[in-house]
Amino acid sequence: MRLLDRLWEGVLLIDERLRVVYQNEYAKNYLGNVYGLAISEALRVPRLSEIVDAFLANTETVIETTFVKSGVEKHFMIRTINPHIIFQDISERKLLESAKMDFVNSLVHEFSTPLTVINGYTQLLMDERSSLPAETSGTVERIMRSTQRLSKLVDELAMLSNLELHNYKSTVQTINLNTLVEEVVAETEPKWKKKDLTISVNAPTDLYLKSDALLVYRIVANVFSNSIKYSYMGGKVEIQLSKDKNSVSVSIQDHGMGIRSEEIPRIFERFYRSSSAKASGMSGLGLGLALVKHALSVIGGTIEVNSRYMLGTEVTVKFPRVD
Repeated sequence: MRLLDRLWEGVLLIDERLRVVYQNEYAKNYLGNVYGLAISEALRVPRLSEIVDAFLANTETVIETTFVKSGVEKHFMIRTINPHIIFQDISERKLLESAKMDFVNSLVHEFSTPLTVINGYTQLLMDERSSLPAETSGTVERIMRSTQRLSKLVDELAMLSNLELHNYKSTVQTINLNTLVEEVVAETEPKWKKKDLTISVNAPTDLYLKSDALLVYRIVANVFSNSIKYSYMGGKVEIQLSKDKNSVSVSIQDHGMGIRSEEIPRIFERFYRSSSAKASGMSGLGLGLALVKHALSVIGGTIEVNSRYMLGTEVTVKFPRVD
């Protein structure tokens, strides 16, 4: 037990009566002496019922919540691993994320107008490129591609901000999921062809759902783009569409770098990049899956990630069926 006192995490040992029978020094510093107290008395935090339910069901779960200490609100990440509850103060990390998001919002605001102007003038030049010298025409095309990439990034940042601030206005319409997936694959063709990937799509014909078409497209496109990015050269990405009476599913599996199991709970945090992503040297802000998570919360969908480090990842997204 002395070893647990050296951890930078709080550890509570819970008995069959749901009472605390051990706490390490970290837990004492935050909670005070809670020995012998019930979980509900020891942990006075929002979402307590979820923690207790997970504990009773003997399932491992990770929950972010808040805790007030000495009049100051702290952010906690709590894991239930029966018979233990483990928690960590993530307030500094949340403060940093907030500062990053403030910066992103400012960036979107400052970039949007200049990019619109650049796009407009570049499009005018593109319309007249047949009359331009070959070298100048090639330069204009490169400017257009670079501007489009930057515009797409700014659009994604703006959407994430709107989703987080609950400013997004959702529009429900009938979506042909087969067609949508075909469009995603076609749009990303230069990327997967550059890596010599094989893309297979297995789907029943005429698979429809009612949802927000823009959000569904962004969700599928972001998950598929990640599969391309982290696949090895000459690999394969498999897309499987299916349905049951409650949902329509899109499963995307690659055979690439994979994600370490301990990192999976964090991959939906904005700006988080896994060790595989960092080690590979690939560019990215770590916003794609954060957008996916918030988009799914708007349309009532779910996402499941199964990954084996260095062997590949399968991501399954489920969209609710609405009659």
